[in-house]
Amino acid sequence: MAWSQGYLHARHHLAFIIGLCLAITIAWQAELHMPRPIQAWIDNFSDVLRVDDGFPQAVSVPVTLTDEEKHWAVVAWHYFQNNYHNETGMVNSVDGYPSTTLWDLGSYLMGALSARELGIIQEDELNERVGRLLDHLATIPLVMDKLPNKAYNTKTLMMTDYNNKPVEGGIGWSALDIARFGVPLQIIVWRHPQLAAKAKKVINRWKFADMVKNGELMTGSFNASHQLQRHQEGRFGYEQYAAKSLTFLGLDVTLAARYDIGVQVMLVEGQAIAYDARLPRFHDGTHNAVLSEPYILEGVEFGYNAITLPLAQSVLQAQINRYDATGILTAVSEDNIDQAPWFVYNSVLNDMEPWAAFDPDHHDASKFRTLSTKAAMGWAELFESPYSDKLKNVLRELYDEKRGWYSGRYEATGEINHAITANTNGIVLEIMAYKALGPLLTLATKEQ
Repeated sequence: MAWSQGYLHARHHLAFIIGLCLAITIAWQAELHMPRPIQAWIDNFSDVLRVDDGFPQAVSVPVTLTDEEKHWAVVAWHYFQNNYHNETGMVNSVDGYPSTTLWDLGSYLMGALSARELGIIQEDELNERVGRLLDHLATIPLVMDKLPNKAYNTKTLMMTDYNNKPVEGGIGWSALDIARFGVPLQIIVWRHPQLAAKAKKVINRWKFADMVKNGELMTGSFNASHQLQRHQEGRFGYEQYAAKSLTFLGLDVTLAARYDIGVQVMLVEGQAIAYDARLPRFHDGTHNAVLSEPYILEGVEFGYNAITLPLAQSVLQAQINRYDATGILTAVSEDNIDQAPWFVYNSVLNDMEPWAAFDPDHHDASKFRTLSTKAAMGWAELFESPYSDKLKNVLRELYDEKRGWYSGRYEATGEINHAITANTNGIVLEIMAYKALGPLLTLATKEQ
């Protein structure tokens, strides 16, 4: 009897211990799949993101371009020949539509500088094109006489909204767009001294200090009472890319430049992905999408380092894993499309939703998800893997010989997304120049 009573008493303890062990095991398993914060002063992003030697490796550059790659660059330059406005020096953001943004003008200038380096155009054409644009940028109307508006009419130089409707006083500025434009300005000053004075006139006129505060990027916009309001701009990936550009201008972007604060990690297709912890649901809908473009531009313009290389590899690997799981060739980024809603963000992750696709008004746009030409080109040319060959095979179908590169291909139908843009074609030219010469911001160290 005593033995049985002792057994029963011990059984309760054993049940408790076993239950506790099971609870710990379940919690541990759940923890593996929950978002994890990145601690400050991370030394090894490869460990955090579980990137190893089996991942696609960055191509060693420079290398000699193939005849096909040279042809691809020429095709991209056709876009800028077709959409150039001689009277203003500006180029349309979208084929045949007389509107532009500072981001797209930055892509145009990077495309023009790349075309010169590749021998597609000569120095006199570069001087004429870029010089004319810089002359007009030194005189265009500015928001509050401080910074460029978010959009301009490429024919009239009037400030407009995103529908190309003239707006007196403008609609505000984008620090990200202006930072993008700052990258080619640096190359112009270093690499093309004959244009440096014109570039400095632009730099000296714009009040860059108004778009930073306490180490962060600040966008400017008008409220219903037409009062200017400034808000933090940029999320993980683009924020750090923009900060690097603005550092050259002596601006305090110390917080925006950091990769180790306000960031968490979540598994997407079994791959650890770093994302911005400021979720849209808690920040007025501002998306925190993980996209391909900033990580491609990082490599092409600045060159990869111990932080940005594993970040890029992880974003690429998640897309490879999706292809392996579904058979859907994946290269996602934000792009114009050839039908309403006209622009879609195709993400690896947004608001903790893998492969979210949405329009600028935050509506679901999954049926418009595309393989992005610029993303496919970037991953195919910057990294060595069997997946690169698969992407190149698709790219051969995605351009018009006379008009330039299409924006991509719809996943659902396999049909081409016939939108043709300055950003896509500028990035294609950048990628080819990077492959032939190395990171483009190192051009100052190279002989002409």
